[in-house]
Amino acid sequence: MIAALVIAVVVLAAALVAAIAKARKAGEATANVERAQMTLQTRIAAIERQRETDLRMLNGLSEGVVAVDRNRRIVLANQRFAELFDVKDAIGKPLHDVIRIVAVFEAFDRALTGAESTERFTTRAGIAERTIEMRALPLASDDIAAVAVFIDVTQLERLEVIRRNFISDFSHEVRTPLAGLRSAVETYEGIEHLTESEAKQLRRIMSRQLLRLERLVDDLSELSRIESGDLLLARERFDLRQLVDELTEDFSDRASFAVTGDGVSARADPLRIQQALSNLIDNAIKYGGDDKRIEITIAARGANAEVRVTDHGEGIAESEREQIFRRFYRIDKSRSQETGGTGLGLAITKHIILQHHGSIDVESELGKGSTFVVRLPKA
Repeated sequence: MIAALVIAVVVLAAALVAAIAKARKAGEATANVERAQMTLQTRIAAIERQRETDLRMLNGLSEGVVAVDRNRRIVLANQRFAELFDVKDAIGKPLHDVIRIVAVFEAFDRALTGAESTERFTTRAGIAERTIEMRALPLASDDIAAVAVFIDVTQLERLEVIRRNFISDFSHEVRTPLAGLRSAVETYEGIEHLTESEAKQLRRIMSRQLLRLERLVDDLSELSRIESGDLLLARERFDLRQLVDELTEDFSDRASFAVTGDGVSARADPLRIQQALSNLIDNAIKYGGDDKRIEITIAARGANAEVRVTDHGEGIAESEREQIFRRFYRIDKSRSQETGGTGLGLAITKHIILQHHGSIDVESELGKGSTFVVRLPKA
């Protein structure tokens, strides 16, 4: 009886020990699962953080980036790509639903076959037309088969055109005074016995051509400073009528003036506005024909102070009204050679006015003269 009881107790104890061991193993297994889950969650969180960091970096790029899978479905696109092509929610969509540009499809086709390629094309987003350079390359990835980078080269192309035009225009402009100098020097050296009047005439020619070169260099330097943003403006309140009266007094030996308008003040740099209006008045005298009568009107128009400079010359054709503000552009090149202009006055004037957040326009009719309209922020 006692032996049976002992056996029963032993069996029960053994069973209890076995149960405890089993429970302990189960607890350990549960702990292991929990640790594995925590490790997995930590890794997932790290991957998410890395993904967010990568997306921020991609969205911070000035270039557009888009990646597609083997089925040409977009799996990644940054913010710049959406801006360049004016698209929204591109991820997950087929490429042909987002972009309809043949050059893009051809570049991706080559990338999906393992070849890198570069394309250049123009596209329009809203009213702006852009020139885009695209570089596509294949990727050995399960999710991404090809990726492309889109670079907006519109500004670079514009600057390159400006550079080429500048070199061409400058070469053309400087050729005339250099030819005059060369001719005068060759004449001076080729004639053994010059009379005093001949020597004086040659010196006058050389001096005039040198002065023209100096004006050209000075105007180019001034325009370069203005365009590069190095020009510092000392804005203050001043009376436009007073400034115009001083200018007309300076030009009184070359033309007659009729000035109207009082009590209009502008907030700008008076010395730079004087320079801009001086160019307009000088231009009106040069191209105002035989009637050297210039009319200047000063008025307040809403938030602007307006100055109108009117001549009575031959006028400007509609096709040339925008071009006259380009550097070196001249309507009548023969007249410009006579007057000795550098072709930079209106370009300088326009940039000065624009730097003051103003505007300049021209109203003209062939045979009836021209009116240049300057608008500045009113004080």
